[in-house]
Amino acid sequence: MNALVLANFPTAILVILAIVGIPLWMTFKRPETAPDYAEARAYFGAKTGLRAVPAYATARSHPDRATRPTRVAA
Repeated sequence: MNALVLANFPTAILVILAIVGIPLWMTFKRPETAPDYAEARAYFGAKTGLRAVPAYATARSHPDRATRPTRVAA
């Protein structure tokens, strides 16, 4: 084999170790803990608290809607 081809083997090994080793090192250095959803819960809690009529309101919650005739019934 040519000397240039033989010199590429250690270089390839170093590149592969870097591709595998750097993410592993980052993972062990800063392990992922449980995500903190406190801000999201506060945001959605405030957002739903501002609504006067919920989006899931049905005809049962509005008696005037239940007595109105519809195209199907007419």
